[in-house]
Amino acid sequence: MTHRPMVLLTGPLTAATTSLEHPPWDRRASLWWPEDRAWCVATDVDLMTTYVGGSQACINVLTADDQLEAMPVPVDQRITWDSDSINPTPPRTAH
Repeated sequence: MTHRPMVLLTGPLTAATTSLEHPPWDRRASLWWPEDRAWCVATDVDLMTTYVGGSQACINVLTADDQLEAMPVPVDQRITWDSDSINPTPPRTAH
C-alpha cells in the first residue's frame, strides 16, 4: 500500500501494546501475530473495530470472555466505518 507504508518489527507479545511514538502521540502496532502465524490481530486507524483471525478454538475463547466485546463474523463481513452492528455509528457533527 503506497498511501500507508508499513514497518515490520519483531519482539515479544507484550510489545504489541507499546506505543511506537513519543508522548503525546500514541501509535501502536496495527497488525500483529505470533511466529507460527496461528492467529492475527488487525486494527485499522479509521475503524472502531479490531479483528482477530484464528482457529475456531481461538475465536471460542475470545467470544466466551466476559471482559471482551467480541463476536464471530463471517469471512464476507463488510469492513467499513459503519459496519459495526453492536456499537452505533457516532452522530455527524456540524463543522
